[in-house]
Amino acid sequence: MFRFLKELYLTGFTLGFKFAHERWTPLINLGKGVAGVTLFEAFIFMEIAVWIAIYFGMKSFFDADKWTIGAIFMALCAANHYILVIRGHGIKFEREFSNLEKSKKSRLLASCAVLMLANFVFFIYSVSAYHRFFHIVPKTGW
Repeated sequence: MFRFLKELYLTGFTLGFKFAHERWTPLINLGKGVAGVTLFEAFIFMEIAVWIAIYFGMKSFFDADKWTIGAIFMALCAANHYILVIRGHGIKFEREFSNLEKSKKSRLLASCAVLMLANFVFFIYSVSAYHRFFHIVPKTGW
């Protein structure tokens, strides 16, 4: 199970890396891979934070300023960059990804897509639950 989760993590990096990779330099492609994984993780952390705030009734839990949130995101980026790029785990997996069996590659891509979609849907649900719990009326329109 742990190996499958690790491969999903590395598949997320590979998807970000290969997205429009011919238009960008290798350095930017590495950044896209790291950013994609980090955004996915950031959504998970925000979902956890929302449910902690709801559980403890702490509306002020999200009163952090944009610099604090940015610093946390950059720290998460740095951790992922270290694992995926500096240690080379993501780069190695990206190179091997093309040579995987078709069934394994399809299973990883489908699992990664389902996990991303489920994460996005659960994030929307969590924000909605947060608004309902604290009686927040979101502004309408752009």
